[in-house]
Amino acid sequence: MKKVIAYLSAFMLIIVGVLSLASCSSDSFYKEWTNAGAEIETTNMFKSVTVDEVDALLKNSEKNTFALFFGSSVANGEKNSDAASDVTAMQYTADVKNYKGKVYFLTITEIKKSKDKVLDVKKKLGEQIDFSMASNNVGCVMYKNGKIEFKTINDNAGTTNKFEINGKVSVVAILEYVIEQSAVEKWPTVE
Repeated sequence: MKKVIAYLSAFMLIIVGVLSLASCSSDSFYKEWTNAGAEIETTNMFKSVTVDEVDALLKNSEKNTFALFFGSSVANGEKNSDAASDVTAMQYTADVKNYKGKVYFLTITEIKKSKDKVLDVKKKLGEQIDFSMASNNVGCVMYKNGKIEFKTINDNAGTTNKFEINGKVSVVAILEYVIEQSAVEKWPTVE
């Protein structure tokens, strides 16, 4: 009987561990961004991704259409209230639009702290993400069939003009476009 209880206990411990790891990414996103001032629920629309996961998506990019939002919860050593406001506005927009999907989000707070990590990201993702982040807002790169449709940081081609409100690119306008595109495109999943 003691062996059965020991096996059941070990099995339950394994199940709890697996479930904890599965929710770890979501929990860490929630904790980091609510600490920065974002108003989101624990269960939210953001699918936190790593650089390696984005790299894997890009390796199959000729088939993939997806948006990658990115931002840092810290700017100049303090909470990044602009990016946190963007995250809040994005979640609010998704709720109003009754969007049940997820959007990929790469939090670059820790990456920005290490020159080696920044170089690794640039090696894997190219120059799509500008770590100097001229503004402190959330950025986005939209990939369509393996090519960049637009990127919000250093957009010299003017491809984000259609998302401007009062002369400034709106992350909410971009999210609305992404939600519309996700209805017609099959979005890849990150395993």
